[in-house]
Amino acid sequence: MAENQQEARLIIVGKKPVFRYVTASITLLNRGFREVEFVARGKNIPLCVDAVELLRKSFRKDVKVKDISIWSEEFTQNGKPRRISYIKIIVEKV
Repeated sequence: MAENQQEARLIIVGKKPVFRYVTASITLLNRGFREVEFVARGKNIPLCVDAVELLRKSFRKDVKVKDISIWSEEFTQNGKPRRISYIKIIVEKV
């Protein structure tokens, strides 16, 4: 059950408009989740930061950033080494 709770509060930021992610986070917070995780990689990292800031500054004044994690992974694509960056931002109700 705890693992399902963990997955349920995760928002993976992709190429959709920023308001989709803000709406998803508001929905999760209204359902009783105390924390929501935003995860993005590569070119979607700025969109993730925008979604969190829009949520905090415009829609939910009772939300603060609890933790920010960054990391990168290396893999090979077409015989060339590549590195992709990730960010995870955890917000919580105060």
